Amino acid sequence: MSADTSSVSAGGARIRLSPFQLAVMLVVVAAAVNLTAAFVLEAFTDWDSLYRRLAGVLVLAAMAVAVAVSTRFGFAWTVRSGRLLILPAVLAVLPFFAGVQPVQGSILSAILIGEAATGIFEELWFRGLTLSALGSWTPFKATMTVSALFGLSHLANIAYGADAAITAAQVIGAFTFGVGYAALRLRTIALWPLMILHALTDISLAIGNVTGGLRWGIMIGSDTILLIYGIILLRQLPRGTSVSEAIGGQRTAPSRS
Repeated sequence: MSADTSSVSAGGARIRLSPFQLAVMLVVVAAAVNLTAAFVLEAFTDWDSLYRRLAGVLVLAAMAVAVAVSTRFGFAWTVRSGRLLILPAVLAVLPFFAGVQPVQGSILSAILIGEAATGIFEELWFRGLTLSALGSWTPFKATMTVSALFGLSHLANIAYGADAAITAAQVIGAFTFGVGYAALRLRTIALWPLMILHALTDISLAIGNVTGGLRWGIMIGSDTILLIYGIILLRQLPRGTSVSEAIGGQRTAPSRS
């Protein structure tokens, strides 16, 4: 298999895809599953948006794990340069410094489970499978591309009743967040710490005692720091390094060939 092409099966035929086409295909598949789940849940349940979003993200997390396992996608357990995780860890818990809001037990459970599933899905799918699909690319180009796709994927939140203006802000925030986390993936290799930090970031914003301008300030400030931090980490990689080389020679694309 060429480092610049991958193949997938469709009706018994083999379709050759460029790295970018494969990355886009992965994002389109995730968006299609997400939107389908949203419409089905809206049509056949009377749940409020919190529980519909919980069910939807559980479907996505299950899909991500199934695809990662079935494609024999590499999952490193050893963390390289773990000290690089200190800054994102501090940013993840920042809202907790203002205390914790009182939250009803059932709602708290939904938040904790939902954000854990979100961390699993988004890190496996975007910083895992999609970033690896661009294995022959340079880390900077791949990071920016995957992060842009990650940001655009948040447009699906509108299907769950999210405000369009807030969703637009999430697209930008997800891009900057994605740059930082993609760079961390390339520098630290293992995905599981990113899953934990991602979930912790979302949980702290959901139940941390920060509202209004302070909440927006923390989100914008943290995402801006992650953007800058990610660019710095990428610049420290040796010149000429590819994504697949940076992550230790794992598969450049999910494939059964």
